[in-house]
Amino acid sequence: MPEGTWRWPNFSPAEIACRGTGKLLVNEPALDKLQALRDRLGKPLIVRSAYRSPEHNRAVGGATRSKHLDGAAFDIAMENHDPVAFEAAAREVGFLGFGFYPRSGFIHVDLGPARLRGWSQPCSPPTRSGPSPDAPSSSLTIAIMRFSGAVPASEVR
Repeated sequence: MPEGTWRWPNFSPAEIACRGTGKLLVNEPALDKLQALRDRLGKPLIVRSAYRSPEHNRAVGGATRSKHLDGAAFDIAMENHDPVAFEAAAREVGFLGFGFYPRSGFIHVDLGPARLRGWSQPCSPPTRSGPSPDAPSSSLTIAIMRFSGAVPASEVR
């Protein structure tokens, strides 16, 4: 990228470059959404993975058609974020693909297509006395609740 054309003030090229090879692929629409997400949340995003070169993607066991290969995916640490607020803000700025990895402490976001992943089976809300009319019922919300510890995994069917 020509010097002086980097327009994402809260991220450096080094944060976006491949962790294994140092190669940089700039996906402007993805970086625009990442910057919009950072602006909406009002606090730093710790990028654990962004672009991955094909060789690094293979080395880390990434999916053959991973959005990381196009620079259209980011793995963001949740140490300083509420997963529910993070997911809502990410949707608002246009991220469509989500992966939840609570044991690793990050959420994956990408430009799509829309999908959820990161758990072994679909989740449904607890049904002790039935869900309230206002209770969210999406598997995404339940997954986030599991991620944040709001619902113990043993209570999610």
